[in-house]
Amino acid sequence: MSSSLYSIGLSGLQSSTARISTTGQNTANVDTEGYSRQSTSTVSVSGGGVRIQDTERVVNQYINQQLWSDTSTYNYYESYHSMMSSFDAIFGEESVSISTYVDNAFSALQTANSDPTDSAARSNAYANLDELVAQYNELADYISTQKNLANEEINDSIDTINNLTSQISDLNSQIYKLESSTGSTANELRDTQEQLVKELSEYLDVKVKYDDNDLMTVNLASGQPLVLQGSSNELRLSSDSSNPDNELSISLDFGKYDVGVTSEDLGGSVGGLISFRNEFVTSAERMLGQQALVLADTMNTQNQLGLDADGGYGINLFSTGAINVTPNANNSDSDLTISAQVTSGSSGDVTTDTYEVVMTSATAFKVVTYDVSGNITGESDNVDITGNTGQPYEVEGLGVSITLDPASSYASGDKFQFIPTKNAASTLDLSARSGDDLALAAPIAVSSSSSNLSDVEIAISSITNTDPSSSAFAQSGGLYPSAPQTLNFTASDEMEVLDANGNVLATVTGITDYSNLLEQAGLADDAGFDISLDGTPTAGDTFSMSFNDSGEADNYNGLLLANLQNASTVGGTQTYSEAFTSLVTEVGSLTASLSTNADSSEVIMNRSEAARDEISAVSLDEEAVNLLRYQQSYTASAQILTAAQSTFATLISALG
Repeated sequence: MSSSLYSIGLSGLQSSTARISTTGQNTANVDTEGYSRQSTSTVSVSGGGVRIQDTERVVNQYINQQLWSDTSTYNYYESYHSMMSSFDAIFGEESVSISTYVDNAFSALQTANSDPTDSAARSNAYANLDELVAQYNELADYISTQKNLANEEINDSIDTINNLTSQISDLNSQIYKLESSTGSTANELRDTQEQLVKELSEYLDVKVKYDDNDLMTVNLASGQPLVLQGSSNELRLSSDSSNPDNELSISLDFGKYDVGVTSEDLGGSVGGLISFRNEFVTSAERMLGQQALVLADTMNTQNQLGLDADGGYGINLFSTGAINVTPNANNSDSDLTISAQVTSGSSGDVTTDTYEVVMTSATAFKVVTYDVSGNITGESDNVDITGNTGQPYEVEGLGVSITLDPASSYASGDKFQFIPTKNAASTLDLSARSGDDLALAAPIAVSSSSSNLSDVEIAISSITNTDPSSSAFAQSGGLYPSAPQTLNFTASDEMEVLDANGNVLATVTGITDYSNLLEQAGLADDAGFDISLDGTPTAGDTFSMSFNDSGEADNYNGLLLANLQNASTVGGTQTYSEAFTSLVTEVGSLTASLSTNADSSEVIMNRSEAARDEISAVSLDEEAVNLLRYQQSYTASAQILTAAQSTFATLISALG
């Protein structure tokens, strides 16, 4: 009996000692981050006594996984929101708003229109246009800087991720070695490993499982393994040179080959940064570029239809850089090239999409457009330009012209991508040399004969073309002799159109509408201009049209330039200022949405952490109660040993 009491008392002492030791370990690590409280379990021994079974961590892996997932979600929104907050602060500032610079430039242009002979007013208008260009360049540079900043943060994060996964895999090896040699659980190593996973989840959305040896495997949300037993696969960051946006992409290095990882599955701060970099920055860059492109094209087109301060034809006020075209890596010949340019006067059709030219034969192609997310937004008709390679071909409805290289041999399936708006804001430049290049005057002058019986006045209704090769305007100035120069009304509803030599170019009868008379005569397209009367003329009335040799004080074209400020030119629906306001609104809306998502996801993450702590964190109150219990148990076991000793002594005395 005493032998059994000794065994029971001793095992009780050992059990209580182990539990007290576990309680001490828990208490000592109450403030240790990632520590999971431990519990020593025992089993009853047949014949009496207790045996220590194991000391295990108190964890719930489902709750841990939920915490890691919620941590990833929060960090995705937080990193994205952090980058967007900077954007919102800059683009929402009125002093840097494109709208402010547009207002200043067009106000100065209106001042110049009030006296086109005032060189100081012209110089001021020129200076304000230059400031507008500089602001486009500055905002484009800011966007580029933010993109580079995101690149640097992503690079640093990838290095950190690879370091964390390497540590996790190393711990797998240590855990296996320790547990297989001692038969006990490597609690502290597993705590450290799970803490590393929590840190990893700040960068990526990861899924954790355990293999047959109870070793941790870590996978990306898309399923690719980051950690397998004692090895880890590193993430690699690269940019896609075949993509005109040069988007960042991430791949998983398996040694002999790499596997691409889609950015939608990344999560965490890296996912947020890549979404910011590849989606928002790309969109903002294109939207700002579209505005700059339309400004340059519409102002250039209108300026070319007037006469400058020296009486010469208007030149381009602005320029933008050449459009970069990226050949597909799988083309039939790696040296194949095409060129693309915005069709003059058609910038309103240009979208922020990616344009892809797909060769359907050696001399035919179609253009497919894609939005920022890669979804098809449109497709042109098939274009066959047999015999016209080397010449720009306008793609109807898309605002661009494509030129094939006559020295290249294209094959069906060859592809080329470009983004017309990508670099337009950063490369926008004021190509005008001074305010004198502002073509404020109309290229023609019109007048009514002093001998006319009616008081009807003639006016310019439109100027559409001043190109000497395709209009009535001569290269050195003036109108070609064969151009329409006189209207002679033989009756109130009949007229003859005469050239400089009095030859009848056209006769029109039955006139009821006195607007666009050259169009009614079928001469407007060739002339490049048209005129209208403000009433019904009398038979014998004549009206003349001549080159505007003395139009220094004329502001006809200047007013049309100024009116572009309020024209729906960007995308055919917005003014210059409205388009920028749309960008500012998008920035503000996205920033606010991300802020809301970051706040709500933080609440959810904190709840998951509280749920984890409720199970696994150390409670000093609970440990104090346990310590008293185990001390009492220890004391009781000691008393059992004392009783056993007394009983044994009594037995010995009785035998003696």
